[in-house]
Amino acid sequence: MGVDIGTSGTRAVLFDASGYEVAVSRQEYPLLCPQQGWMELDPEVIFHAVITTVSRCISLSGIPKDQIRGLGISCLMHSLMAVSRDGRPITRLITWADHRSMEEAEFIGKSYPVQQLYEKTGCRVHHPFYPISKILWFKKHQPELVRATSRWMTIKDYILFKWFGEPITDYTLASAQGFFNIHTRDWDEDILKEVLGIKRGTLCPVASCLHALKGMKREYAHAMGLPDDITVSIGSGDGVMANLGCGVFDDTAMSSTIGTSGALRTTVTRPVTPEGQPLWCYAFTDDRWVAGGAINNGGVVLKWFRDNFQVQFEKEAEAFGGKIYRLFDSYAEEVPPGSQGLIFLPYLAGERNPDWNARATGVMWGLTYAHTRKHLVRAAMEGILFRLFAVYEILEKYLAPRHKIRAGGGYAQSRIWLSMQADLFGRRIEVPKVTEASALGAAFLAMAAAGAVDRLDKMLPAMKAQAVIEPNPENHSLYGEIYKKATALYERTKNMALEKEEGEHAEE
Repeated sequence: MGVDIGTSGTRAVLFDASGYEVAVSRQEYPLLCPQQGWMELDPEVIFHAVITTVSRCISLSGIPKDQIRGLGISCLMHSLMAVSRDGRPITRLITWADHRSMEEAEFIGKSYPVQQLYEKTGCRVHHPFYPISKILWFKKHQPELVRATSRWMTIKDYILFKWFGEPITDYTLASAQGFFNIHTRDWDEDILKEVLGIKRGTLCPVASCLHALKGMKREYAHAMGLPDDITVSIGSGDGVMANLGCGVFDDTAMSSTIGTSGALRTTVTRPVTPEGQPLWCYAFTDDRWVAGGAINNGGVVLKWFRDNFQVQFEKEAEAFGGKIYRLFDSYAEEVPPGSQGLIFLPYLAGERNPDWNARATGVMWGLTYAHTRKHLVRAAMEGILFRLFAVYEILEKYLAPRHKIRAGGGYAQSRIWLSMQADLFGRRIEVPKVTEASALGAAFLAMAAAGAVDRLDKMLPAMKAQAVIEPNPENHSLYGEIYKKATALYERTKNMALEKEEGEHAEE
């Protein structure tokens, strides 16, 4: 079984030995925004969502629990929460999209040799996306909370701690914090002391994602319908689990994912940290790293459309079984490439790669009375892909060309979105048979822990391509021109959010 804990919900998926889905259960939860720039999740809500989805998945499958050999966990990356000495959360889970620590991130950028820190950690540490600045925020604004903190954890660490009573994290989630040395595969003592002023004991011990645990507390095993002796792989972040689930474990392929956010990733055999910090690089296993770039605004943009205009969409969605995202696909299919001049810069939550502009905001440009909500949806889908293509250009510049691009995440179920990507990139896009790539990656590690697979580069039948989307040369040429316009539009507007913020501070 693979459990994929995301920003907007949790999925539990039971797979057979070939990697095919036997049963799946999903549960959404709200992203909490109590103040401007804050984006949090309730860790107890997530914990109970995991219990519920695992239990429901097993029930739906009809599989006897003694036939479930292992469980692995995939979870959102770059999250942080504080846990007290008695194991209780004393903060909510601070997510990757939370930008409260913008000033602290800028302080790091002005006060420390960030290129050297990047070469150590693989992280652009002076961006508020990374938890390193969030710890500084807590030290400045809530010092009493920091004094009460026994450990800083990710949500996966917290769940494993509750299940087994043992604090532990994996290389990749540790890498994604901004204070882990990707060369030594250990917390960086210099950063802990000189930048953060915290002790190693407030962090979890670190192990490879191949590490497994046994001896789950009986109350939780029974609540989920799992055998008492279940083997649990500690798993890793959803990004690298998607890589694994898509069958991308060597340097011949690149995974492309769009879920809540979006990313392009590939596996490398040495750390890659070029001048200027244009991409990130995280430790994965004892001899592999994952390099890539991520965008903040992926499927969450369409979710924003869904949540804010649901009443208008619901009636039409009835023709698609009530599935609004299928309705969005039909909208996009009715609008020509380029959305008839409408360009959407989808910076609803700032941006990561390649611009690292936390202050960027969304822009809809070229809107006329001729445009409908169908154009808005297609322009949003295209705008998300334009940002992903900017990441692709960076990876092509600094890494050897990858022969394959393999799609994963929710967008891999949208033929029209994949066609747009193939046309924009000018590359064929392979779509694995599995749709829940992160969950399969986590389950694959559980298979390895249980002895069902003997190496991570083994391609399960479900990881093989079920479809190949070929680019349309005419659309590729058209998208090339539109991409240039979108890039120019961003360059013209990127400082406006900063000017607006400075004006608001001046008024105060």
